[in-house]
Amino acid sequence: MRLLEQRLELELYQRILARNNFRDFLPYIRDGYQMQWFHALIADELQRVYQREITRLMLFVPPQHGKSEISTRSYPAWVLGKDPDRKIVVASYSATLASSFNRDIQRRMDDEPYYRLFPATRLNATNVVTVAKGVALRNSEIFEVVGRRGFVKTVGVGGSLTGTPVDDGIIDDPIKDRQDAQSLTIRENLWNWYTDVFETRLHNHSAQVLIQTRWHEDDLGGRLLARDGILSPENPTGWRVVSFPALRTEDINDFDPRPLGQALWPERHSQAKIEKIRDENPVTFNSLYQQDPKPSLEALVFGDWKECDEFPADCEVIFNGMDFGYTNDPTALIRIGKMGRRLYLDELLYETGLTNPDIAQRFEALRIPRHQETYADSAEPKSIEELRRGTILPGGTRLPGLMVLPTTKGPDSISAGINKLKEFEVYVTRRSRNLLRERNNYQWIMMGGVATNTPIDAFNHGIDAVRGAVFTKYFRPPRTLRGADNS
Repeated sequence: MRLLEQRLELELYQRILARNNFRDFLPYIRDGYQMQWFHALIADELQRVYQREITRLMLFVPPQHGKSEISTRSYPAWVLGKDPDRKIVVASYSATLASSFNRDIQRRMDDEPYYRLFPATRLNATNVVTVAKGVALRNSEIFEVVGRRGFVKTVGVGGSLTGTPVDDGIIDDPIKDRQDAQSLTIRENLWNWYTDVFETRLHNHSAQVLIQTRWHEDDLGGRLLARDGILSPENPTGWRVVSFPALRTEDINDFDPRPLGQALWPERHSQAKIEKIRDENPVTFNSLYQQDPKPSLEALVFGDWKECDEFPADCEVIFNGMDFGYTNDPTALIRIGKMGRRLYLDELLYETGLTNPDIAQRFEALRIPRHQETYADSAEPKSIEELRRGTILPGGTRLPGLMVLPTTKGPDSISAGINKLKEFEVYVTRRSRNLLRERNNYQWIMMGGVATNTPIDAFNHGIDAVRGAVFTKYFRPPRTLRGADNS
């Protein structure tokens, strides 16, 4: 009898822990769950999100280390048990994967251990696809808590969330693989979906969780950190970042107890296995396993460009490069300074939807001297001439003309411009966020792992502005041609 009482006491104690602590919920509902130290830490960070101690959390974890089991399959179930009115959206790179997350959450909530913890949080006993009055939906895209306002809706990146309010938004693996990560088009589409669809469904008390392995420095996590920054007392709206490299690095943090170089989960992914990946494929190792994506230096066109804090005030020559855009492509304006064999680049403008009068107004606001040379794409002669003549704004205000000059283009002008830029040591100001992103994505077409001499000519608006301006400003024809011209 005493043994039975002890078992009952232990069961009641475990239930109390599992209801109140997400880290204790995981082994309670998943018999045989092997929780590692970093799993418990992830669970604690997610509990802080539930309690709204933090509202933006990024979890960067190597592949096959159990991140989705915790954050995407189990966390929504625990949240709905605690608060059956929570509205949760789970997104992933495909609708198929998102639906599999949906079904896994439902399985946990159907299990007997879950019912013992949260008997008031129940799902419809049968599959319900269409809306019927008083009947809770339950299918592979959305399920609702019976008698409450809470639900889980799953969607693939690019899917609609129209009319869906979000209390807790979870994005798990928004990029499928390296091939997708290398596509700037796919990354742009993901970013547009995030800003235009996902983010618009959030409210003042919403929380976001992004779980991923880092495929690329310009992936969703990279862009959000560039835009919002890291959570700190000075930046309370930034992101809390919890990153676990597969091999412990020298980065100082307050949560990783491993010795330097030790594997994260050696029982599942041995030290030898991770080190073999490091030695054989450094790019994959740095991105997927270390959460520190770096571009392949062999593929980068301008891999030697460096960053600097400020644009020097004492440059010998200062001029500008401009690339026209409009609906989808940005108008890029880059200030260029020359000091000996050094060039300094500073992003002044990178904006879509600008008309020529808008551009003239931006020049005015930036206080660019009217007689300072600005070299613009010669394929836009009408725009160049309009900016040179001056602009009349609505209301009659007239802005004087600008010194806008057409770029020089000749045979194979892209390669010629690249070669001209490579004659200089180039520095880019750290505030030139878009230009730096372009630098890290402007790559040679690779054939069999070897760089060709042909760049991928896409999403390089700032670089095009610089390339055209520098080539036009400093191109010198061969001596024989100059002699013929002078004769």
